Amino acid sequence: MLEVASIGEVRRVCRNKVGATLYAQGVAANVLNNCLLGPLAYQLVMSRWMAPPFTAAGRVAMVLGILAGHAVGYYAAHRWMHTKRMYWAHRFHHRFNTYVVPVTANAVSVAEYSIAYMAPFIAGSMLLRPDRCSLFVAVGIISLNNLLIHTPFLCDLSARVVPWLGVSTADHIEHHRRLTTHYAAPTISIDRLLECAFGKPDSWGKEFKED
Repeated sequence: MLEVASIGEVRRVCRNKVGATLYAQGVAANVLNNCLLGPLAYQLVMSRWMAPPFTAAGRVAMVLGILAGHAVGYYAAHRWMHTKRMYWAHRFHHRFNTYVVPVTANAVSVAEYSIAYMAPFIAGSMLLRPDRCSLFVAVGIISLNNLLIHTPFLCDLSARVVPWLGVSTADHIEHHRRLTTHYAAPTISIDRLLECAFGKPDSWGKEFKED
């Protein structure tokens, strides 16, 4: 639905042969990542670290814990992939720079999907031992927000309504276009928490910028 609503941006991506090929590669990456790697990771968690059902209060606490853990894990992996040593894993995602569309959310390399998307869930499940409902809700929130921050027509609205601690579409679209700001995604802005706690050194965000 979000892709259809962003049809203008999709057409801009596909207006030439290079862009159309890139878009097709993005769709293929979505199928591979979401239909093969994601279910494999979920099966691993289900078979090893899934707990019996919690109380309602326990589920709320667990969802918040998973969201916080994923935000930190993704931020660390994302910053790592913006170094010269690891940018190879992230380069494909940033080929969507001038024009970003919802399919971009999961248009990432196998390495990036494994390191930045799945590893925080797996590590969090090992440590926290969620029940099925808690994990389902947390994954749903993160997945939906990942789509929303890659939906360009939400930029202006998100800048007004997303709270200070959240990651807005405007934040993430700016990251795609500049590469050196707003590394947090897709829920909690670790950037703002770090800036609030430690200030914003000039060296932050200058590890790598693609030519």
